[in-house]
Amino acid sequence: VLLLSSRAPDRAFPEFHGFKAPTSNTTYTPNQFFDVVIPNFSRGVVRIVGYLLRKTLGWCDANGNPQEEQIEVTYSELERKAGVSRDMIRGALDSALEGHLIECVTAGRAKHAHDAGQSACYQLCWSSAPYTTRLEAFQGFFEDEGNRTDIPNEFFDVLIPNEPLSVIKVVGSIIRHSIGFQAKHGRRRQQVALSYQQIENYARFGSRSDLAKAIRVALEKNYIVRLESGVFSPEATERRRAVYALRWFDNPIGQKNAPAPERSEKQTSISQISEPADQSEKRTNIKTKPGNETGNSQQAADTRLHQKLIAFGFS
Repeated sequence: VLLLSSRAPDRAFPEFHGFKAPTSNTTYTPNQFFDVVIPNFSRGVVRIVGYLLRKTLGWCDANGNPQEEQIEVTYSELERKAGVSRDMIRGALDSALEGHLIECVTAGRAKHAHDAGQSACYQLCWSSAPYTTRLEAFQGFFEDEGNRTDIPNEFFDVLIPNEPLSVIKVVGSIIRHSIGFQAKHGRRRQQVALSYQQIENYARFGSRSDLAKAIRVALEKNYIVRLESGVFSPEATERRRAVYALRWFDNPIGQKNAPAPERSEKQTSISQISEPADQSEKRTNIKTKPGNETGNSQQAADTRLHQKLIAFGFS
């Protein structure tokens, strides 16, 4: 990778109207990109690896073989197309190499007065080891068939180079647990019920407020759609996870007719923990129980507290 002096110009992106249906214009992406890379690595690493995945697996011949397996890129290209700031590229490359996400085929050589230099050449790191989602056991992307999903190219071309890691994590979580989840007979989920706790655990969010903000941004920018609001309640029988789906270009009002998740599928390893409240969006439907303040303390509603909560923003 050659260090060039050109600087990427600022770009304005048009409003996003939804992902195109994954029948064409897709990248056949290893599920480990969602299970291992996005939850555990920095934004720079995610952007570089995502860019290499798009360049490698997004362009295949008639037999499904990648047209390019080894990618030569300059710093300027990573800055302009992958969205990685120049001062973060070297550290991101080192982290990706250390994590067995990519491997260096040809080492780069800096440009000098009597030496034109040489670009470093990188390729994705593949492994014949059994499929794993554990970072400590990851030695490269699973190279055999299966454990991959056709991901709309807009995820790599629009979202990853331009959005913060928190938004990438939210949309990636919904992708992985919806269209990235193969049901019986090879069908793919169209929607998924996810609690805050499940997204937080899967994507490794460090802050609940960051998660709430990322969900709000993803909704506002038309990356995802909330089909059903979640319900937080002290009564376990009244709790309900919110239902999310990708926003599809050909169905802008949401996929109301999409089938519910298959009950016979193999369940994910995310524990079914009760849903915490959505702290930065429209508040969840916490049911209050009005009653006589002089009656049983467990049944009476504190009117003043109720009013304070409403004023604070709870529904």
